[in-house]
Amino acid sequence: MVEDIIRFRKLEKDQDLLKFSQMTKRYIGVNYPLEYLRRSHVIAMTTKRSHQPAEAMLGGYILAMEGPFRAIQQLPSHVLRDRPDLLPHLERAQELTGLWIHPKVRNGGTRFLLWWNLFMDVLKQNFKGRPYLIYAYDAEKEKLRQMYSLSNPRVIYKGMVFIEGMEKEAYEAVEIGSIRSVLACFVIRPVFISKFITRRLFRKKKDLAALSKA
Repeated sequence: MVEDIIRFRKLEKDQDLLKFSQMTKRYIGVNYPLEYLRRSHVIAMTTKRSHQPAEAMLGGYILAMEGPFRAIQQLPSHVLRDRPDLLPHLERAQELTGLWIHPKVRNGGTRFLLWWNLFMDVLKQNFKGRPYLIYAYDAEKEKLRQMYSLSNPRVIYKGMVFIEGMEKEAYEAVEIGSIRSVLACFVIRPVFISKFITRRLFRKKKDLAALSKA
């Protein structure tokens, strides 16, 4: 029986980074500049049928360890000026962005692999001295707010933003959260974690073979 092989790759070649950016443009509406991708950790989840030479991207994410962070660059100039208390946290933060997964991926186990790999990468940077996570998301999506609430975030800004690579202005929330708070949730809020995994990840399974042509 032919089985799908799932692997995670850190993308470094320009051609791979550009392909990743094409995917984020298609699925989340952001075409990330090559300069930003080159200085970030760009992780792709891929699949390859054993009888096919080419890999297909199923999803991925971007972690930036050094600024300037896109979530901060898109803010009105007065925001950080009015919040000097945030600067020490930003100096020890990592930025999460570019999170996407192919809409045909319905296999809960595959989706879980993406989230687990992301969690482990973020955790590694926490132990390297970056215990804060900065991110931006659609402020009108309540489920995203609930998910990010695991990090006990501080709201930096909520409003219309725009930055290079976006198709148009968007109403977003920009927050900075604590990775240690996420860890604590596994102990303090296990029911919420369980519901998130079962409701959001474990859906009706679908063969990944169709993605090889995506």
